[in-house]
Amino acid sequence: MHRIITIVLMLITFLNVNAQTKEIEKRVNDIYNHVFTEMVEHWSDSNNRPTSCYFDSLYFSKELLLLDNMIGDLENLLQEPIIHDSDHWICAQDWCKDLSVKVISVEMINEKKATVVVNIHNCENDYKQILTVVYERNNWFIDDMYNNKMRKDILYWLDYYKEEGLIQLSRE
Repeated sequence: MHRIITIVLMLITFLNVNAQTKEIEKRVNDIYNHVFTEMVEHWSDSNNRPTSCYFDSLYFSKELLLLDNMIGDLENLLQEPIIHDSDHWICAQDWCKDLSVKVISVEMINEKKATVVVNIHNCENDYKQILTVVYERNNWFIDDMYNNKMRKDILYWLDYYKEEGLIQLSRE
């Protein structure tokens, strides 16, 4: 009897994780489809084309958006890119109308965090991007791009310019 209960509990856990990974896969596909559709729709209208900042505000976690805005403000102050020298949504500076995304895998880290591997197709090239997504505000949001490199780079540069005395920073 104990063995049957254990098997049933394992099956329920497996089905729950499988449902969560499907939900995350759909959410990531929906996010990228929205980003790419908007870019292609406004292909020739640069005055009305949404920027990465617009999509960041919709789809980044609260913490990543705060960090990204802080580094953006620093880039404006210095008048040079630090992190934003390419578009992180398309993994390049340029983009073509053949934009597409495919979720390759979803791996649950815990019930509120997962790693998602996506393939971004842009200008006849494929780019593998590893996202970290978190569950907050009743949905899944991107908490990092580039296999945790984006967050680490932002924190590094914010700390560097704080030590140089160029900015005063409080992230507490």
